Amino acid sequence: MIFSNIETGEAIEKKYTEPVVRAIRYLQEHQHEFALMETGIYPIEGDDFFVQVFDVTTRDKEEARPEVHRKYVELHYSVEGKERIGFAVDLGKNTVTETLLETKDAIFYAEVNREVELVLEPGDYAIFFPEDVHRPIWEHGGRAAIRRVVIKINEAIL
Repeated sequence: MIFSNIETGEAIEKKYTEPVVRAIRYLQEHQHEFALMETGIYPIEGDDFFVQVFDVTTRDKEEARPEVHRKYVELHYSVEGKERIGFAVDLGKNTVTETLLETKDAIFYAEVNREVELVLEPGDYAIFFPEDVHRPIWEHGGRAAIRRVVIKINEAIL
């Protein structure tokens, strides 16, 4: 998992793989456009690299299901509003409640051990790899409408 903000000025080319750098650069180049974009999916490189823009209302932690993805790395970016995201390393000991790998590239868990919380505010991003459990879109200071962007990168191109 990587947690940062697009304004940090860090030398990302020295730290991350080329597809992750491209995703962060995409955020930096389009950050002022996301608030105006229609919700939906924007292909960059077909199914290997694409952007989802959506609006959602945060929810209670208990309503947010812990999940992992096996095919895609996900970059979660906050455009408007604040949300909390739970994070834990997937040690293979969590109880699976639903498997949707074929249709949504997702496995959902009942609970996770050693979960930590991140707060995403506008400009923040978190990158989750297939070994990272995450529980997105829970409230931070009450339910709120948020706009977020998720960039999906097929792990095969990493």
